[in-house]
Amino acid sequence: MIWLMARRDVLERWRDGRLLWAGGMIMVLLLTALAIGYEHRQQARAEQRAAQSADYADWLKQGRRHPHDAAHQGMHAFKPEAALALIDPGINPYIGSTIWLQAHRQSDVMFRPAQDATGLQRFGDLSAGWILQVLGPLLVIVLGFNAFAGEREQGILRQALSLGVPASRMLWGKAAALGFSLLMLLAPPGLIAGVAAMLGADPGTGFDTLLRFGLLVLCYCLYFAVFIFLTLGVSALASTSRVAITVLLALWIANAVIAPRVMAELSRRLYPTPTQLQFNQQLGADLKATSDRLWLANFGTTERWGRDVPLSKWGRALQLDDHASYAVFDRHFGRLWDTWERQQSVQEWSGALLPMLAMRALSSNAAGTDFGHHRSFTTAAEQHRRLIQNIVSADLVQHADVLGGQHFAYQSGPELWKRIPAFDYHPPAAAWAIERSGRSLLSLCAALALALVFAWQATVRQRAF
Repeated sequence: MIWLMARRDVLERWRDGRLLWAGGMIMVLLLTALAIGYEHRQQARAEQRAAQSADYADWLKQGRRHPHDAAHQGMHAFKPEAALALIDPGINPYIGSTIWLQAHRQSDVMFRPAQDATGLQRFGDLSAGWILQVLGPLLVIVLGFNAFAGEREQGILRQALSLGVPASRMLWGKAAALGFSLLMLLAPPGLIAGVAAMLGADPGTGFDTLLRFGLLVLCYCLYFAVFIFLTLGVSALASTSRVAITVLLALWIANAVIAPRVMAELSRRLYPTPTQLQFNQQLGADLKATSDRLWLANFGTTERWGRDVPLSKWGRALQLDDHASYAVFDRHFGRLWDTWERQQSVQEWSGALLPMLAMRALSSNAAGTDFGHHRSFTTAAEQHRRLIQNIVSADLVQHADVLGGQHFAYQSGPELWKRIPAFDYHPPAAAWAIERSGRSLLSLCAALALALVFAWQATVRQRAF
């Protein structure tokens, strides 16, 4: 009986054109977004690899010079594009992908694509993830808003109930029809996306990419299931199809447009972050206080690079300064990043009532384009910067300090530059991403449970009509 009801509903949507036109438009948009995402990912990867190679080559070819000057030149770390970024670019367009590994200072990420974008950027990127998260629920509404209300208006629902058809079977039959309709429309683009992601995966990461793609598929199935049961529940309670689609469109607007802005503002109120100016002032003050204590303890003065610190101790002073700054950077940047993650957790927990927020976090996490993965990259870049400083400072202590007044006459060459390896970043494994998905996944499952209970109760009430 469930199969017969599902088959009838699917045929009805095909005949009235909704499945063909609404679904067809979504499929065309998805394929277009995947093509754009694939081209962007390939281009970004090629540019990042070429830039990383050229930057390291410049480091090796810098000739003989004072190591401290070389440390100020530094290197650049380029964030590799994730294989599944073609589906969901996440925060990548807004957060940047390049870090300058300069001496004495932990740098911010530079070159954000959103800085060069037009005003249309605020409405979202044309990515497969954005289409599925925002337009996917709208497609479910268009296909299912009259599942019960339309049959009530036509008198079909009264006839089915009079024949003793259980309400539970009606619910599962109509849910199966909506699910099968979505499967027909989304399976081809999904298969194409999976193949493209596997082909673009780095050597040795194929299984990891497959696990991430499987997590994406599972999460989107849960996400659409929430809106399937929500749509059926509203349709069952509404007196007419017009009332049903009006209520559902209002819920869609609240979920897709209003909720992200409201919850983002609420999370910032609960966990406020300093402005860029405030952060730099606090960081600078802490660095100076720490440095002053260190210089007073080791050199008996807080005057920077004065007569009390002879040139024979400058390498050692730089080394002590740098090592002392590491804890300061970790404290301030760690506090800032923890605050951002707390803000994100507020939005994820609200996913039980606003499923798009949970789905957005799950999608970008599985794709490797969320803040957690970005933090992993910046941490790795900072560790490489410290490696450069440690090697350079040790070389100064060993070879420049012993020259006394001729400290700055010392020059190092390729033998030192080669001791510093090229920056080579490997993103966290899929298991790490899956572990971090627990909060959002729990919220999405809670949203599905609420939608299922709502649809069940609304369907059971059909006997009163």
